[in-house]
This record gives sequence, C-alpha cells and structure tokens, in this order.
Amino acid sequence: MAGVKYRVHGKGSVRTQEVSKDFDSNLNWMKRYLGYKESFDILVREFDVADHRCALVSVDSFIDSTVLTLMMQALQTLTPTDLEHPTLNGLLHRTIPYVEVTPVSELDQAAEQVLAGPVALLVEGVEHVIVVDIRKYPDRSPSEPSIERVLRGPQDGFIETLIFNTILIRRRLRDPNLRIEAAQVGRRSKSDVAIIYIKDVADDSLVRLIRERVKAIDGDAMTMSEKALQEWVLKKPWWNPFPNGRFTQRPDVAAEHLTEGHVLVMIDTSPNALIVPMTFFSFLQSAEEYHEDIMVGTYLKWIRFMGVLTAWLLPPLWYALVVSHVHLPGSIDILLKPTNTAIPLFWQLLALELGVDLLRLALTFSPDPLTQSMGFFGAILLGDVAIKAGLIDAEAMVLVAVAAVGTFSVPDIDFGLAMRLLRIFLLVVTGLFSVVSAPWLGFGLGLAIPLALMFTNDSFGVSYAWPLVPFNLMAFTAQLGRKPLNRKIYRPQLTHPKDVTQQRPATKNRV
Repeated sequence: MAGVKYRVHGKGSVRTQEVSKDFDSNLNWMKRYLGYKESFDILVREFDVADHRCALVSVDSFIDSTVLTLMMQALQTLTPTDLEHPTLNGLLHRTIPYVEVTPVSELDQAAEQVLAGPVALLVEGVEHVIVVDIRKYPDRSPSEPSIERVLRGPQDGFIETLIFNTILIRRRLRDPNLRIEAAQVGRRSKSDVAIIYIKDVADDSLVRLIRERVKAIDGDAMTMSEKALQEWVLKKPWWNPFPNGRFTQRPDVAAEHLTEGHVLVMIDTSPNALIVPMTFFSFLQSAEEYHEDIMVGTYLKWIRFMGVLTAWLLPPLWYALVVSHVHLPGSIDILLKPTNTAIPLFWQLLALELGVDLLRLALTFSPDPLTQSMGFFGAILLGDVAIKAGLIDAEAMVLVAVAAVGTFSVPDIDFGLAMRLLRIFLLVVTGLFSVVSAPWLGFGLGLAIPLALMFTNDSFGVSYAWPLVPFNLMAFTAQLGRKPLNRKIYRPQLTHPKDVTQQRPATKNRV
C-alpha cells in the first residue's frame, strides 16, 4: 500500500499519501479521493502502453484535447523494449511532447493539481505521478475596465485568468528583475495567488511581510476572491472606512506602480490587482491625467480634489450654515433660506442620502434595457414630484446631487464609498449637536474624528497621510499637479525603494 507521511504546511502538519509501486493502489486512491463516479466531471482513462498499464486522471473541460491527443499518440509509439526498465527521465524527456511536465511523488499533491486543471498520468512501474499542465481555462478577451476608462491610452484590462494577467504585466515590463511568486491559499478552494514586484526596486521587508501574510491565510475557501484576499492581507479594522489598498483592473496602472516600488497581489478568478502600500493621495490619482497634456492633467486633478471635498463636506456644511442662521453676502444668501416644508431639513438630507444609495443599487441590479429608464425615472421624475409635493426642498435636492457627482469623480470605488460614509457620519453628528444649538461643534467633531483616523492610520508601515505626515515638501508639491513624465527622476519615498532613481544621467554616444 502507498505510504503515509506528514509534511509541514501553513500552521501545522498535513497528512500526505506517497506514490507506491502498486499501480492499482495508486489508481484506486486517486479515484476515492477525487470522487470518481460520484462526480460526473472526473475522468479516468485507463489504457495499455507497451504491456504497461497506464491511466489518465483529469477534470472534464479543463484540458486541451488537441495536446492530449498528441500525448496519447506519442505514448502509443512506445515498444515493450522502451519500457523494459521504465524510468522517469525517459518518460519526461523523450515520450511526453509537452513543456510543463512535473513529476510528483505524493498522491494528494497530484490530486490537488488535477482539481486545478492539469492531467495526471500514472504508469505501471513508475513511482511518480506525472502531472502535465495542458489545461485550458474558459476566458474572455481583455477589455477596458468600466470603472477606469480613459479617452486615450490602452483599452485592455485584466480578466479572471491569473496567467493571462501576468502576461499583460510582462508585456509592459520586460525586466529580468520582475518577480511573480505563486502561492495557494484556502484549505478547500486552493486558490492561486501571485505576489508581483520588481526585485531591485521593492523594499525587501515589504515583500517579506506580504509573503508572510499570504502564506498565513488559513481560511476554508477564497470564493470571494480579491475581497477575501484584501481582508486577509491588509488586516484593516472593520470600523476604519479608509481603504488601505487600491484595486486596479488596468495593466498599465499596475505596471507603473510596480516601477515605483509597490507590490501587487493577484488571485485567480478575479480581474482586480491589489496594490500596496497606499496613501490618501494615492486614491486621487487617475490614469486619465497621464494620457492628457500636463496642464490639462493638473486641471483634472484639481477638479478631482474639489469633487472629493464636495462629496465629503457639502450637504453637512450647508445644513450647519442654515440651522445656525449664517448670512452670506449678496444674492447667494438665498441658498441658506430653503422653503419650509413639513419635514425637518435634517431628515430631508438623510432621506436623500439614503435615496441616492437606493437608486444606485437599483441601477446596479437592474437589467441593462431598464438601466437608462430607471435612472431617468428615479433621478428626475421622483425628485421633481417630491419637490412639487412639498416633501423636499429644491436646495437640499441639488446639493445632495452635487455631492453624489463628486463621489463618482474618484477613480477608486472603495475610496468613493468611504467618502459617502464619512459624509453621512458628518451629517448625523452635526444634526445631533444641532438639537442643543451647537451645530458647529458637531460639524467640527464629525470632521476631526475621520481626520485623526486618517493621520494615525498606516498601510504596511507607511503613514496614510503621507506626504503631510511626515511632511515632505517636494512630495506634497508633486501631489498637487500632474508632473511631467520626463522629469520623474526619483521614485516616491513612501515605498522605500532600493533603487531610488527612475532615470539615469545621459551618456554620450559611443562608436
């Protein structure tokens, strides 16, 4: 019978089943482990080659039938003399016409490989299972991500197949120092994870920390793919709304961050790459800025800054001004005199905030043919009817709509939703303190708590408020505009890169 041993894996030892000399024992163990004839998609093909029994074990529709046919034809050309003393090297190097061939000495490892897609070949007299990677995943063509669109620039994006995503990165970075480390996480899902970095740029301690956190994942399954991976790797408190890592579906954005010293973590079945570390200002950068002229890119960046401030402060600030009876100069003072309705102003704003999220969810889960009509009906008709019925002031409707537009100006959806939560929190705190006639105290407290959280937060040891804390004048100035690409000499200090320069001094041409 096949021997039983233990190997160290994760937090403890795992029982392993070694390949034995008994062909029937090996094949029967594989059948029992994989649930042959219990699961319809587990295939076992038994055949003879040169008077030796063989078996192919695979998962239906995972394998490339063309390559499998070529391999079967090559095996059938063997003679009894070829396998008179069958050796592993002979099978690997002369018989199997394929590149990705791996001998495995443990049956459970071979079975796990089969569940991942490769085919396992068992040969009588060979004390290894030969794993041949001829899998062919169902996939889709790379297309531009819907939430990171640019007017100019590449129109491709990551897909759900990990190996294709790494190809898109290598196409942009033909650097021999680019490293793509593979790992499997999840006791049941055995999900493939890739840790990507540039060896002579990324900080070794950062790479080591991310590697340790990935290997320490002890969950049952990673079926929620990138979100589950993010929560395991970042270990962010649930009450902190600020995201510590940024997702991107654009290969050019991922490659640019790699050159700056960041580390990417990707998981199979997800088109998102997790970029770490990140700061507050990192979420305000967009690929669109760098596909426009310098002045246009700087203008767009300032518009985005204004949109973030609007998304965070506008409705609560307007509410505090109204309830404290502040007067503005000139005709703009009319903005602080909303028409009185039967519903208090605080409840109007809160209902509008929740209504915006309700409408967004309705549009997200509506069939495509209904999306446009639902958006028009919900945003315009309902709002107009509510104003005419005297339920909501027009000023409140306009300001909440402007704040919602500011939320969607942020290129990262997680950061945009964090701004929404902070705006609602600021509105609620301001409303509670307005009961005791202290709206500005509530507004200041609702603003100070998130700011304190931001200034004390960190992402893998990097201050979340960098370059404000600690203050770096040169880096802060660079964050305020779109820096010319041909003048980016130094890499950002937040990643502590080993190679700090992105450009080399010009050298004279040599004959």
